Amino acid sequence: MNLPLYRQDAPDELPDGGHRGLWYDRFFNRYDADWTIPEDGKSSWINDNAKKVGEKSVLEIAAQRHLALITAFGGHGAVFKTDWHFATGLGLPHPVENGLVWHHTLGVPYLAGSGVKGLVKAWVEVWDDSLEATDKTQRLRDWFGDLHQAGRFRFFDALPIAPVELIADIMTPHQGKWYELGGEIDDWQRQPDRIPADWHAPVPVPFLAVKQAQLLFGIASRRPHDAAALTDVFSALKQALDWLGAGAKTAVGYGRMIEDPAGTDALKHNAATAAAAIERAKLSPEQQQLRDLANLFAAEQQRGTKQAGGPLIGATNQLLKDGSAWPDSARTNLADLAEAIYNYVGGSNSQKKQERKARIAALRAAPDSGEPGITP
Repeated sequence: MNLPLYRQDAPDELPDGGHRGLWYDRFFNRYDADWTIPEDGKSSWINDNAKKVGEKSVLEIAAQRHLALITAFGGHGAVFKTDWHFATGLGLPHPVENGLVWHHTLGVPYLAGSGVKGLVKAWVEVWDDSLEATDKTQRLRDWFGDLHQAGRFRFFDALPIAPVELIADIMTPHQGKWYELGGEIDDWQRQPDRIPADWHAPVPVPFLAVKQAQLLFGIASRRPHDAAALTDVFSALKQALDWLGAGAKTAVGYGRMIEDPAGTDALKHNAATAAAAIERAKLSPEQQQLRDLANLFAAEQQRGTKQAGGPLIGATNQLLKDGSAWPDSARTNLADLAEAIYNYVGGSNSQKKQERKARIAALRAAPDSGEPGITP
C-alpha cells in the first residue's frame, strides 16, 4: 500500500520557514486508523494553522517587484487593509470542508486578479447607480470585454505586502439538509429533517480566515489611450472593496477593505530605496563617492545655503585628498565637481581661493593610475 507523505517521513508540525499553504492543503494528518476524522480533528487542524504566515523580507521584495510590474504597464497600484476578517476559497475541497486560496510561492492567502476583476464588474453591473443603463452597458463592455473583445484593463493579483495573521473561525449552519435535499422533499410531514425549521440544531463548521492583512491591488490599461479612464476604474475598485467586500462571507461583513495611503507611500519609498541601492551597487567605489558628493551639493543648492565651512566643503576637501589615486577620468570628474562646488560657495578670503585652486590643479596633474575610469 502506498501511504501518503505524512504517513512516512513528514513531521507532525510544519518546520520553521515552511510553506503554510502547502502544509494546510496537502498534509492534513488528523485521520484515525480507519481514515475517519475524529470529532475534534477538524478544529484542531484549524487551530494549529491559525498563525502569522509569510516571511517579511520575501513579501516585501515580492510587493516591490509587483508594484514595478504594475508601473511598467502604466498602471496604478495602491495598498488596501482589511477592515475585519477576510476569507477566499472556502469552497475549495478540503478535509475540514472549507479551503483557502494560498499563493503558490509566497505561502500566504491572496486574491487572484480574476477575483478582483469580478468584484469591480459586480459593482459596476449591480450597485453603481451613477450611470444610465446604456452607459453602464458600454462601460461593462469597454472595461471587462465580452465574447468579441478583451477588456481594456488588466487586473493584477492582490498580494499581501507583509505577514498575514490567520485566525480560527466557525460557521454554524442550522438547516444543512434543507440546502442539500430541500428540492427532493416528497412528504414534508415524514421528512422533518429536510424542512427549514427552528428545531434543527446548529452544526459547527470550523474554517481558517485572515484576521489582518495589507494587500497591494493593481490595475493597468491595455492601451495607452485608455489610461485616462484608469482613475474611474480604480475608484470603482475602491467603492467595491468598501461596500461589497472581497472573497467569501461578505454578507456578514467579511472582505471589506479600505485604502491605506500610508501603506502605499511606505511601499513606494521602500521600492525607490531598493532600486537606488541596486543602481548604486553597479557603480565603482569612485563613482559612489562622486554621486554622494553630488547629492550633497544638490541638497545644499535646493536649500539655498552657502556654508563656506560646512559639511559640503569638508567632504569636498577630503575627497580631493583621497582622489589623487583614482583613475584619470574619475579624477577629472571629481575636479570638475569640486570646482563647481567652490564657485557656488564662493567666499572673500583670497588665500582660501588660491588653496582651492591649488588642490584642483594638483588633482588634475596627478599621474594616471592606469585603471580605466567610468564617467558617473
